[in-house]
Amino acid sequence: MREPLKDETAETLSVLAPIARSSIVDAVVERIRGEVLGGRLAAGSRLPSERELSLALGINRLTLRAALARLEAMGLIITKHGAGTIVASWRERAGLEALGALAQALSPDDPERRELLASLLEVRRVLAAEAVALAAARATPEDIAQLRAIAEAQRANLHDPAAMARGDVQFQRAVIRAAKNVGLELILNTYARFPDEQPALVAELYDVPARTLEHYPLVIALIEGRDAASARELVRTALEQMDKELVKRPSGETHVEKTRSKKKGKR
Repeated sequence: MREPLKDETAETLSVLAPIARSSIVDAVVERIRGEVLGGRLAAGSRLPSERELSLALGINRLTLRAALARLEAMGLIITKHGAGTIVASWRERAGLEALGALAQALSPDDPERRELLASLLEVRRVLAAEAVALAAARATPEDIAQLRAIAEAQRANLHDPAAMARGDVQFQRAVIRAAKNVGLELILNTYARFPDEQPALVAELYDVPARTLEHYPLVIALIEGRDAASARELVRTALEQMDKELVKRPSGETHVEKTRSKKKGKR
């Protein structure tokens, strides 16, 4: 691997301005992750030395190393003794959690952002449809009682999209536990972090909390119906229709904003 040229090092350092001190390791991870996923730090390129990076970011080297270790665990960089730190190909090494981060790293008007949102929603459809189908075959009365309790508790979150999103993760987890599939639950963990890590994306997905609440009785009824094949198909079809509407919106626009735009157009 060749050494980075001076011009390349200067260009890399120019996008890594000093950051605020709060939650500093998280902030460093977010900054470098955004540059990697946004393509501004290209796969195969070598990062500047720890000394140069720590000076550019305004942090100490111990903090930088902690952030780099986390980025390596995410599959975004590769650190080799004697060879430095190389930007990895995220398509080949990163996990599912990179989808949400990648959508956030791209600007709202970037055409790739819509494609990524579509991919994210498609994975969610697959997860939800299969989880409900398995739950229809395996759920116990206790599982169904838990689903009803979570659905009822969600009524308190009708005016708080972020709280609704967190509660929805609890409902999805209860469905998956009723499905008795730990693999699906591990996949869900990627989405479970979105309310805290991807607030803008959550605002798009849960901009009408009441609509989320309406789906719970339908899901519970499908599970109680014990027809796995029908449950799978109905959930997939319903989510597919919803997701088409989300993807058609201008990036970053919520359902409320879209409705207002339509009303202005009619005047």
